[in-house]
Amino acid sequence: MPATIETYSVPSIYSESTYYSVKADHVGIPVISFLTDRDYDYAHFSFSGSTTITIKVCEPIDSFSISPLAFEIQGTVEEKQLTFDLQESRYLIVKINNLKELVLVADPLEVSVPPASGNGIHHVVADYSADPAGKTMATSAIQAAINDASSAGGGVVYVPEGVFLIGNLILKSHVTLYLQGGAVLRATDHKEEFTVDFHKDSLNYDGTWLIQTEPNSANIAITGRGTIDGNGSWLRANQNFVSNLIVPMSTSHFTIDGIIGRDAGLWALIPTRSKHVKIANYKGFQSLVDYEDDAIDIVESQHVVVTHTIAISEDDPFSTKTWNEATDIARNWPGSPQVLEHVTFDDCVAWTCCAAFKVGMGVEQAQRNVIFKNSYIYQASRALAIHHRFGKATAENITFENIDIEQVIHTRNGPYWLHLEIEDSGRGIGPVTQVLLKNIKVRDQGRLPSMLRGTDPFLIEGVTFEQIYMKGSTKTATSLEEMNIHNIELYVLNEIR
Repeated sequence: MPATIETYSVPSIYSESTYYSVKADHVGIPVISFLTDRDYDYAHFSFSGSTTITIKVCEPIDSFSISPLAFEIQGTVEEKQLTFDLQESRYLIVKINNLKELVLVADPLEVSVPPASGNGIHHVVADYSADPAGKTMATSAIQAAINDASSAGGGVVYVPEGVFLIGNLILKSHVTLYLQGGAVLRATDHKEEFTVDFHKDSLNYDGTWLIQTEPNSANIAITGRGTIDGNGSWLRANQNFVSNLIVPMSTSHFTIDGIIGRDAGLWALIPTRSKHVKIANYKGFQSLVDYEDDAIDIVESQHVVVTHTIAISEDDPFSTKTWNEATDIARNWPGSPQVLEHVTFDDCVAWTCCAAFKVGMGVEQAQRNVIFKNSYIYQASRALAIHHRFGKATAENITFENIDIEQVIHTRNGPYWLHLEIEDSGRGIGPVTQVLLKNIKVRDQGRLPSMLRGTDPFLIEGVTFEQIYMKGSTKTATSLEEMNIHNIELYVLNEIR
């Protein structure tokens, strides 16, 4: 069936790629240059049906790859042009020659798109006079729309195409913040416009929660195909200031669907002490240069599902954490520390210089029933990790299932494909128990031997390896040696099969 294709204009604050041009069928897809040449470019559109992608580059194509390789997408080259077909929504990383990568974001078409006006719609420009040209601050106008929608018992805050400069925003119960494709909420350059919500000790920078939920709120959503931009690399370099981009804090039934979260400068999307959180069709675009810029951290929360998401960051793109009141970033969090349980990451694509899918390092409160499944790793230093370094609580019932690992090449605490460790940092240690690794395809095992290490008095217990395929083999590995796991101490295996 012919494709239906929706495109989005390039916001005025962004530059188009000098390397790539992209079409879906005969429809031009804008390509945005992200930050520096050490990062990547990205092209974003939505579609249904079947479409042919054409990528033209600035030089003859000698080599290419279309990742995740597990999708087995076949491309055809003609001089400076690469073509291939898509039949469903995919988040792809295309590498051509030695050029920076192109991230191709082929979203599903939006569903339940709100109208721009009408009953229950609070249009930030038409109704509240927010500046869509990004010349003056829009914080007060957008916050007034949020307040009015919540006071009315619920509604949609509609942000149209354009650039809106913001400081802090607080989302309230029964409000949907809708970002039209081409809309950008952009953090201002001036740290004086933000509240100081924490101090990040390791960087010695103050930081803020750019967009947060009101404590004890419920039924909040951020939807659409727009962008929330933390302006983080600039603020970090020029103002010694960082932000958590989106902080669902002490809330329940929170949803993110479809947006781009871009350049937080620190941990970006961090559902914290919350329950019943759904994150879908999310694109977490972080720097591949700045340290401590995790894309998605699920923190002390329960019943969380992250699905059909791509996250790119120098530091961990997908992780779970639990802290205590003394932890720098957590000192002003409302409420008391909580356990983390029933968290699932499904159909996720990770690209990082650190750990791709990780539990820890903070395990100050228990973490249990965490699942990473049906997912893909483009690059990492550690592909799959449980790193119990801070805290005395238990990490238990952790599953990694149906994971495809492409490149384990970076060197921060690696490179190795598996890192299961209890490490004594001087802040207490605790157990790791009941870990399942099932149907893992390890295309690259990393240059160093992988790790399975407890620390006295705690063993890593109950580890099961099932259907581990190493380096292109069609036969399952039958021993730790075949899995290149040699850095071992204080562990108990259930079985290898």
